[in-house]
Amino acid sequence: METITHQENGESIAQSHTGLARLIAPLDIATFQNEFFEKKPLLIRRENREYYADLLTLDNVDEILSLSSLQNEDVRVAAEGSIVSLDDRLAFGAHGSTNAQEAVYASYRDGATIIMDGLHHRWAPLQRLVQAIGTETNAKFQVNTYLTPGGGAQGFKPHQDNHDVFVAQAHGVKRWALYGPRFELPLKHMNHQIPVEQYGEPVHEFDLRPGDLLYLPRGTVHAARSTDTASLHLTFGARPVLRSTLLMEAIEQVITADVRFRRGLPLGFVSDKELSRQAEEDLAGLIGALAERLSAAGMLESAITQAISINAPELRNHLTDLERLDSMDLDTGVSRRSDIRWDMRKSDKSVQLHFHNKIVELPVHVADEVRFAAEGTEPSFTARTLPGQLDDSGRLVLIRTLVREGFLTFA
Repeated sequence: METITHQENGESIAQSHTGLARLIAPLDIATFQNEFFEKKPLLIRRENREYYADLLTLDNVDEILSLSSLQNEDVRVAAEGSIVSLDDRLAFGAHGSTNAQEAVYASYRDGATIIMDGLHHRWAPLQRLVQAIGTETNAKFQVNTYLTPGGGAQGFKPHQDNHDVFVAQAHGVKRWALYGPRFELPLKHMNHQIPVEQYGEPVHEFDLRPGDLLYLPRGTVHAARSTDTASLHLTFGARPVLRSTLLMEAIEQVITADVRFRRGLPLGFVSDKELSRQAEEDLAGLIGALAERLSAAGMLESAITQAISINAPELRNHLTDLERLDSMDLDTGVSRRSDIRWDMRKSDKSVQLHFHNKIVELPVHVADEVRFAAEGTEPSFTARTLPGQLDDSGRLVLIRTLVREGFLTFA
């Protein structure tokens, strides 16, 4: 593990950085990619206790809990390695639970950790940051939060995750322990949890303080306990597009398209040497055929499709945009939505704009105009300033279409 200590000067880097840089500053993204990502843990210490205050505070947690639903599993509680049932603490009326928030707090007062899963779905500051990071990295990010009471409380025993994590300490201090060795880069379906008795002593122990960040590659065995006071941290889970996923999907497509890959081995091949030899030759031929059918370009196209559809779209002000469509004219300012993932593909007859997990197909003769709108080199533009050969009516129809579909928004 490597430790970087940063003393801020002048403008807070929390305010001057966006996207992934917001988490790993002062480290630049290229250095993080080359030296740490999927390779080794990183601890960034910051002398700024308020570094994450714009993302989440204890008061924010109170507000979120008051609006959360136990029925939807928005909130869980855990203690000493197990999820704690709240059934015995809940009181029910004619319309369901009447004291869900109190039941959560009662468990917390008894030492349990409050877990809020997927908080980026219902807390705007985290939603905006996750959208920015996802657009920048082409990876799926989600945020879970963990509030642990003081007094050495622990939510989970030593364990490993099958996704990379960025731990942002927002309040209080938590004592972390990292163990080794680890199973390197486990996949989602792999269960390589190490028995507790084999952990041995931690290879690293340290306190994570407000403003600090800890990065752990997936597979790193870790555990954490609170110290004297309550601890609140945010875990940003990262799931990039994996080579293994692309390969398995491509192989599945080949198997579906070619019946040879779906045939069984000869009956009796175990006891018949000639049949066994024939089976080996057939398998060797299939390996060669598979290599011929696999396409790196096709897998990359699949990766792009996955990357632009990884996170749910953000459609702020879209209802207002729809109401304004009829009054839009050639001089109405529009802009591409920020943090939108998109890809443009062109055929002989059409141009396809991929975004928001859908495809908008347009005539091929508007390809230049669509690319201008998609690349967003200008902060805003109008139908009148749109380059290309369309007449005014065509320009207006195109821009209205892109606003209606949620790709553009009024500036």
